[in-house]
Amino acid sequence: MEWGKTCFGKLIDAGETESRAGRALLEERYRALQRQIPLLYTVALTNFLGLHLATGGRIGSLYSVSTLLVGLVCLRLAHWLRVRNRRLSPERILVELTKTWCYALIISIGFCAYALHLLQVVPPAYDDYVIFFGSFAALGCAYGITSYPAAARLPLVFLGLPLALRLLLFRDAAHLGLGISLALILLLITRLLGIHNRGFRALVESRTNIADERERARRAERTAKAEKAKAKRIADTDPLTGLANRRAFLRHLTRRANALAKSRGGFALAMVDLDGFKPINDTFGHATGDSVLTEVGVRLAATGGGASLIARTGGDEFALLFPDARDAGTAQAAGAAICAALQQPFLVEGREFRISGCCGITLLGRGDCNVEQALIRADTALYRAKQSGRAGVAVFSKEMDEIHRRRKQVEKALRLAEVQESISLVFQPIRDLATGELRAFEALARWDHPELGRVPPDQFIPIAEQINVIEAISDRLLAKAARAARTWASTIRLSFNVSAVQLCTPGSAGRILGVIEEEGLDPARLQVEVTETALLADFEVARRNLQALRAAGARIVLDDFGAGHASISYLREMQFDGIKLDGSLVCSVLDSLRGRRLLKGVLDLCASLGLPCVAEHIEGEDQLALLRELGCRDGQGFLISPPLLEVEAMALATPKVSPIRGRHAA
Repeated sequence: MEWGKTCFGKLIDAGETESRAGRALLEERYRALQRQIPLLYTVALTNFLGLHLATGGRIGSLYSVSTLLVGLVCLRLAHWLRVRNRRLSPERILVELTKTWCYALIISIGFCAYALHLLQVVPPAYDDYVIFFGSFAALGCAYGITSYPAAARLPLVFLGLPLALRLLLFRDAAHLGLGISLALILLLITRLLGIHNRGFRALVESRTNIADERERARRAERTAKAEKAKAKRIADTDPLTGLANRRAFLRHLTRRANALAKSRGGFALAMVDLDGFKPINDTFGHATGDSVLTEVGVRLAATGGGASLIARTGGDEFALLFPDARDAGTAQAAGAAICAALQQPFLVEGREFRISGCCGITLLGRGDCNVEQALIRADTALYRAKQSGRAGVAVFSKEMDEIHRRRKQVEKALRLAEVQESISLVFQPIRDLATGELRAFEALARWDHPELGRVPPDQFIPIAEQINVIEAISDRLLAKAARAARTWASTIRLSFNVSAVQLCTPGSAGRILGVIEEEGLDPARLQVEVTETALLADFEVARRNLQALRAAGARIVLDDFGAGHASISYLREMQFDGIKLDGSLVCSVLDSLRGRRLLKGVLDLCASLGLPCVAEHIEGEDQLALLRELGCRDGQGFLISPPLLEVEAMALATPKVSPIRGRHAA
């Protein structure tokens, strides 16, 4: 039974549905047959009609074989005309092709039997007509289904070949020649059907391969687009909070700002900075800090519902764009809502944390397409908000515009080399509080501008850092300080402040050492003061620079100890040669018992670590006496000596030692 199925399958040879190539071959065969088979049946009917007329129309009756064959051909012709444009499944097509093969076999055998019967019953004069119409019917039908060679061979084998053999039986040369010619033509067409079938299969296979390649290309393109979109989302998304990052924020802000050139509308840019976050991050660890930041992002997303974009632009800094906030009142209300949301307690792993946020806002209207200026204005408003206390909100105003204008003037001036060179130094003595011995001079920058007047260091140094000129200014000041220090006694050190930008720049230690080497100052006489803020910027780079300076002989002093919240961890992770207490610890020491206890605790901590302390901002005799009592070794401040000019410092820098008794003891 299986052998019979296999043989039958080989005979019909339509194709298979298991593979994509097989299904494609079936579909192509069927589409071609939809176009060709109506022609096949038309040829068959024409030849029936021609044969009928050629034999005088005397053959056949209503119930004859010829009439039944004509009826069958007409039914199949009607069927194929009805399904001319119909699409079928490959499984259904295989059934239809099998039916077509069977009908082709029946019609070929029936036509052959009818033609051979005619040769027996018609006068010899009609024999050539029977052969002619029968042969043309075989050839025409074979051509009509060339896309299905298994069926196309049937009229050749079961109609054309018997007629060729019948011609050979006529025994005259003419019919013998016709028989041989017809047999050769049938053989040639059979061979051509095989060639056509191979070409047809190759064409279908090629189209299938091309379609597969195109589909693979489309899939690859879709995958590439998806990966590109995913990469873009990753590149534009803060991985911790899921908010937009600084890059996406700046791009969106630039697009919105550029649109203002043609629009009458406007929007608000808000900058939010967290207060009280660093103590959480440094005391309880980064995991807890990350959880708090994640919750901050959730609250900003919930509170800033009217914002078109919410982004995390820095460690604890966020930015929002409010498209509908076009006046100061609306902007102020939006900022207040944000700050109120951040004041609610944060619950992380059973612990309750409280932080707050300040918000600075600037309004952008038509023509406000300078993104850099907008950011500076928002930052100016944020600075004003911080001055007003925790959870402060400020909207940039004309009053702040003066601050902004002065900032721009300072920025413009600092970019000039001659202005950088004009920044001078004063030197404030650092003395042993018990003996009065002069230990060092702290170099302090001073800038007097002919138009801007005196610009304090806490104003121009942050600007110099932001516009990337701090290193050039620092190098000039360090060179001036080193030249001055060469004239002092060899026991007196130069204490020099290094900015966060400089400390966190790879290779800056070599640059600092190069400057003092060029000026001929021994690195062992250099005392570098750094703040914890500088260490926070990039701890690892800062560590490497400080290690390089210390290896060269310079002393490293942690400045403003007690002003921040992470200093103790730095005492554990980095080796320092001294600690400088923040002025707030000294200023409050006389006002409260708590302040004295805090100062004593800090001094005891430093003593246990073997680190000498320097107290700054000593301005009263009572402060001096208490610091001596608590064991603080060194100090500086106006009581001891105000900052001195270079010549005054040089005059003071002698081996002479005198006890400190008051302002004039220096």
